[in-house]
Amino acid sequence: MRRIQIQHLEGSVAQSFAERLLMFECTVCIDASLVESYSERYAAILTTGLSFIEASTDADVCFSFFDQENIVTVESEGLTSQIRLHDVLPTGSNPGLNNLFLEQLWNQKESSYQATGTHYWVSESDVVEALVRIALHSPTLPDIVDIAGRRGWLAQQTIDEFSMLWQRTQAGSTGTFTASLLDQPPSPKISVVPIQDVVEQQRPPLGPLHDVLMECDEQGWQPTSPLRTGLMLYLAGRIND
Repeated sequence: MRRIQIQHLEGSVAQSFAERLLMFECTVCIDASLVESYSERYAAILTTGLSFIEASTDADVCFSFFDQENIVTVESEGLTSQIRLHDVLPTGSNPGLNNLFLEQLWNQKESSYQATGTHYWVSESDVVEALVRIALHSPTLPDIVDIAGRRGWLAQQTIDEFSMLWQRTQAGSTGTFTASLLDQPPSPKISVVPIQDVVEQQRPPLGPLHDVLMECDEQGWQPTSPLRTGLMLYLAGRIND
């Protein structure tokens, strides 16, 4: 049975990682101070006998969350790799996971916010799924692996989508829905860009991640969560924070 240690469980990404791991045949090793609360939280899953929670440092692999900003450190068999997270849409707070654009977007949600640039958004769920596959399959990891979304979104596209979701959330909480709030495009407007015009160096390199995940299960890097879903969960997390 695979033994996986998790250090620094304070944030939503690490907690989601632990929860997802418990769906598989493995032992999750965490700090002794957290064993009781986590055992109670996931009692229903643990009763299946498929997975276990222990207070231990004896593990096949260790995932340490955000000792360095936006980096998950993976240690296995004396080797250390860094998984760098870019443009993650988290579902809650994560000490050490930072994105200046998201903070500005949240802080200026009631005003007209303008920004430029491109972001390669990826949902927390897709990030966690990739980390779980790495934890369970023990692929050969390069020194650095980058995780980001596959396609880029202009800052204004993100702002427009977030603004629409925020307005709908406010209307839902106050019961002041109007026809104009419901009359929105089904998804952010996407401009088709000729492949020769894409500046590849702007996007974090995803080749190493794809290769690692291909080694895991031959599925590669295929994030599935749409931007709107990721932004909705991010918004919900900020409201409940």
